[in-house]
Amino acid sequence: MKKYNNLLLHIMNFKSIFYLILISLITLSCNDSKKTTNKNLPGAYHFLEDTGTQVFLPEDFERYSLTKYQRLLDSLTTKKEYEIESERLQSLSKMDGALYIYFNKEDGSTFTINTRPYFAFTKKDATQLLGLITENNDKVKENSDAKFTKITAKYGGDKNQQLFKTVYKVSGKSMKNDVYNSSYIISSKGQTVFIQISTLKEVNFDPYLEKIILK
Repeated sequence: MKKYNNLLLHIMNFKSIFYLILISLITLSCNDSKKTTNKNLPGAYHFLEDTGTQVFLPEDFERYSLTKYQRLLDSLTTKKEYEIESERLQSLSKMDGALYIYFNKEDGSTFTINTRPYFAFTKKDATQLLGLITENNDKVKENSDAKFTKITAKYGGDKNQQLFKTVYKVSGKSMKNDVYNSSYIISSKGQTVFIQISTLKEVNFDPYLEKIILK
């Protein structure tokens, strides 16, 4: 029961992720991450200090601190947009573990990853989590014209490794662009990570996440 309650607590933070659609495209400078090029998958590895995890992201993603990101938002967004996105990130930053934020200046994509205390979960757990996500989406729709279209929701794993993934298309008359929000929970090798990705077109991040190194 404790394991399941912890899992629900993590997913409760999905409630505010969908407000990320309000944030404008952001232009950033490149960082000096070590570049790694696969024949079919160019990108760079990024090191997460608290656990030693390494995540492989498409080229042009840059890491930002929470403070630096908030300063950027304050200069590029409306007061309401700033408040909404700041609330989401504050919720993520209060989770046990660490929050890492990345942006892609070329296409406006946002990638956040939380390292979490390890917890294994089952297909039954994933079904319950999907129901909670749907419930949170419905609450968002009550106060906006946002429309959520489920693209995919799946679970895969065994006793040693588990993955839960959802992808939603978010659209609305008040939105300048449709947005695709992808969420992943991965548990393996005694580690758990919670990943959220926001893009302006449907992108399959699975090949990149398959290269994640959990230690």
